[in-house]
Amino acid sequence: MVLITLFQPCPAAALRERIPTVDHELHAWLAPIAQMEENRLAGMGRNPLHPLARFYRQVGFQPVWNGPAGLLPQGEILLHLMALAARNGLFIDDAPPVPLNRMPTQEISFADASPLPRLAPHIQFDVMLSAGLLRYAQDLNRGRVMPETVSSQWLAWRRPQTRDIPVELARALAEDRLAAYVGSLHPVNPAYQGLRKALAGYERIRAEGGWPTVPPGPALRMGDKGPRVEALKRRLCKTGDGPGDMLMVPAGYDGTVEAAVKSFQRRHGLRIDGLVGERTRAALNVPVGERITRIKLNMERWRWFPDDLGDRHLLVNIPAFELRVVEADTTVKRLRAIVGRKKRQTPVMSGRIAYLEFNPYWNIPQKIARRDILPRVIADPAYLIRQGIRVFDSWDRQARELDPSGIQWEHLSARYFPYRLRQDPSGMNALGRVKFMFPNRHSIYIHDTPGKALFNRQGRSFSSGCVRVERPMVLAHHLLSDQGWDRDRLEAATEMGQRKTVLLERPIPVHLVYFTAWADADGRAHFRKDIYGRDRKLLQAIEPEGSRLVVCSGHRAQSLLSAVCRPLKTGPGTPADASGGAALSTKPAGEVAGHPMTGI
Repeated sequence: MVLITLFQPCPAAALRERIPTVDHELHAWLAPIAQMEENRLAGMGRNPLHPLARFYRQVGFQPVWNGPAGLLPQGEILLHLMALAARNGLFIDDAPPVPLNRMPTQEISFADASPLPRLAPHIQFDVMLSAGLLRYAQDLNRGRVMPETVSSQWLAWRRPQTRDIPVELARALAEDRLAAYVGSLHPVNPAYQGLRKALAGYERIRAEGGWPTVPPGPALRMGDKGPRVEALKRRLCKTGDGPGDMLMVPAGYDGTVEAAVKSFQRRHGLRIDGLVGERTRAALNVPVGERITRIKLNMERWRWFPDDLGDRHLLVNIPAFELRVVEADTTVKRLRAIVGRKKRQTPVMSGRIAYLEFNPYWNIPQKIARRDILPRVIADPAYLIRQGIRVFDSWDRQARELDPSGIQWEHLSARYFPYRLRQDPSGMNALGRVKFMFPNRHSIYIHDTPGKALFNRQGRSFSSGCVRVERPMVLAHHLLSDQGWDRDRLEAATEMGQRKTVLLERPIPVHLVYFTAWADADGRAHFRKDIYGRDRKLLQAIEPEGSRLVVCSGHRAQSLLSAVCRPLKTGPGTPADASGGAALSTKPAGEVAGHPMTGI
């Protein structure tokens, strides 16, 4: 009932009675900027004040949140909404939902260095609130950070910029549905909504004081007893890996505890052996604040993507080393995958699988030929023959095949390599028996591999950028079954040993994504290692200098309106989540996928 009271909007008529008439100074400042938006030559959005100007034009250039006597009813609602920003997955300090009892008196300025006109203090504060809410709405809907600024190789589908937030906000204000409107800005993707629920659960754990740590010592296993086992049981119960009554049983490390440990290991991508060794203990002891930070970072990533990834699509999560086939928001198949190593990272990208190629040739990319193949040939002149790799004098269709024994390989280098290498279809072919093609300029695709043993590793970042899949014929059958291909036909196509291309009648979307946290169908949070250091880079980008539209100094509004204000910098600091729990390192991690992606 208290929450209902807090968010109950006032009648529109009463709100209008409390809003002053048009403010001439506000009109003189913002009306010309709003008019520029009508001029197509000016370009929509080039002036950072455009959204603010368009919002005030919609409301008649009147203050809408704050009057000479203090906050208006809608202003109270706005403060309550913005106080919940951190709970919505934004990196904003929590603030208690209490109204201001006085307006700021210090100077307020805009981050583009344009001085805020000398408006009346209550109108300055109104402008600050409007600017903050507009930015908050944008951050919630499409993310605070543009993915292209974090990675120069962002190649994925982007959430369309179809919502006119200044106009929608003004309309919601006029119709007394501000809270409902802000709630509508969240992505509706089930994966994002799952993380929202997981965030709420971990925030509850933090409010209860977090979880206990498991003290160092020998690996814990079945039959062990003592204080370390009791600490382990309390820790596992906190995140629901063990049943609540596990704490009531005096027995030590029994079958129930082992099952709980395996549940935890499964959720964190660890070897599922039921033993609490160093890696499992380290994961158990990660502070709840860091887990919350990681959930928020991945919520930010989902804001970049469209809600509709395709009713039927493939999703390759790079840190999870997994390919999933998704139909109607339900995972119908899971396949282990191998992704690019750290120096040859698999990019985040989207495409459509248009065809499959059985018994493919491998036209070896120049980067791999120069950096990987050439040193092996110099060390072993028979290497190309054993691997079934042929040499051509150019990349032309009429290129002439050369005898590798007649080439002085030691005279070549990574800078000078004028030949084309091609591996014929065979059991040794690096692409295996089939590849799944979604044409792109980076030569990234999904394919089989003869190196099956690598799929047994926990961490599987071994490729040169492409994605290797463990059971390619299972995937091929799933994609081609509605085109009359059964398992016998697939086997025959591969056994014939000749290259064969099969077009998909309905190309299927494929998304290579990077998520280090997600929630499963049961709402359980899963976490994975940040194999490329992209979490650190994103965390650095969340709060760069000058990212806020409004800069304000140390008045009481700052603690309540951190969504609006960027405090004036007084010394070195580290981005953190609401509890200061952002334990992720923010040291520069280098470029992410900052090179053309080629190879396997």
